[in-house]
Amino acid sequence: MVRKKIIWSLRAKKELKITLEYFNKRNGSTIYSLKILSEVEDLTKMLSKSEFIGRLTSNKRTRVIPMKDYLIFYEINNDKIEILSFWDNRQDMKNSIL
Repeated sequence: MVRKKIIWSLRAKKELKITLEYFNKRNGSTIYSLKILSEVEDLTKMLSKSEFIGRLTSNKRTRVIPMKDYLIFYEINNDKIEILSFWDNRQDMKNSIL
């Protein structure tokens, strides 16, 4: 099976960074943030091998994978998979960078 390259959009990178920095500051440690990062890396490795593991969203183009308190939105584009958003379900939509 051919592995597809995973590309992170600027938006998704920023959302992940904000999440990791929040937990670093709140916990006074990087332990929890590193755990989240490890889970994200494991999930993206699996995604690169099986791009259809996420369910289709209403627009029929974007897919979503739940990961505990987070949603990872992505699209499949020929030879790559683009991560569009790393959404924390606990955040207020008013505080979103969307």
